[in-house]
Amino acid sequence: MGLSALIFCLALGSALPQQGGGSSSTGAEPASKPEAPAPPVDAEEMGVSLDKIQRALSRPPAITVQPTTRERSDLPLFRMNIEERRLSIQEILGPDAFRGPAPYGGMTHQEFLDLVTPTDVKGFAPFSNAQAATVAVTAFALQWGLKTAIRALQDAKDEREREAARREVQEALEALRKARREAGLPER
Repeated sequence: MGLSALIFCLALGSALPQQGGGSSSTGAEPASKPEAPAPPVDAEEMGVSLDKIQRALSRPPAITVQPTTRERSDLPLFRMNIEERRLSIQEILGPDAFRGPAPYGGMTHQEFLDLVTPTDVKGFAPFSNAQAATVAVTAFALQWGLKTAIRALQDAKDEREREAARREVQEALEALRKARREAGLPER
């Protein structure tokens, strides 16, 4: 039993009303066995000094707590402070706590999806492997063909714009030559 627990027990024993000795409301005394005296406690063997405890209890309290309206002022107030060394995690869990493989945890996201996704909607589920390969090849060919057509259309549009620019430049040069001839200037 620690020092704090002993102080608590002594203080509690002195603050509580004594048992027995009162009369019962029915007027009849209950039959009680004679109590055997408690064995004496050797404080020196426990490592505590009763003189120090009595001196500490005789001093006025360090703090005084005013009761609130809901608390009774005649109830004793006990405070306790336990001073003990802090246990390490090794002492709590034991020496073999960190040995061995870690236990398997919760499921991964893919395991959850595999669990909740019906097989009919997983990948190429409606097709056999040969049909799935055909669908995949067809899809890739369609994608390649569509990209090629878009690129060809863009190239054709660029070529038409270049051809239109060439025609415009040729017409402007022809107009310049005609204007020089009409003005009587030599051709260059």
